[in-house]
Amino acid sequence: MRRDLDLARKILLAIEASKDDEPASIRLPMREYDDLHLSHHVRLLMEAGLIHAIETHRIEPGLAWTPHMLTWQGHDFLDAIRDDAVWETIKSKFADHGGDLPSDIIYEIALDEARRKIGIA
Repeated sequence: MRRDLDLARKILLAIEASKDDEPASIRLPMREYDDLHLSHHVRLLMEAGLIHAIETHRIEPGLAWTPHMLTWQGHDFLDAIRDDAVWETIKSKFADHGGDLPSDIIYEIALDEARRKIGIA
């Protein structure tokens, strides 16, 4: 399964928008994506150190990984990619390289765009 940057960003935004650190309060984009894609991306974000997540051993269909909260690094990363114009620039550069850029490069692109936007680049 390929990494979907839009889904990853939506998950980060949903976690941040939750009122508390309870997984049940996080509103994931359930209508747009199936459980497998959501779980896979929650796990990827956890493995990248951007979020804390809980593995849920379910027999029934549902999320195998449930997001819990952003890490400090996750907050920093989300702050860097929050702006829609910055996000579109990142996606464009990501596509130019065949969708294969490491997350630290994505973060650097986001920081460069943020610096340019506020005039310190």
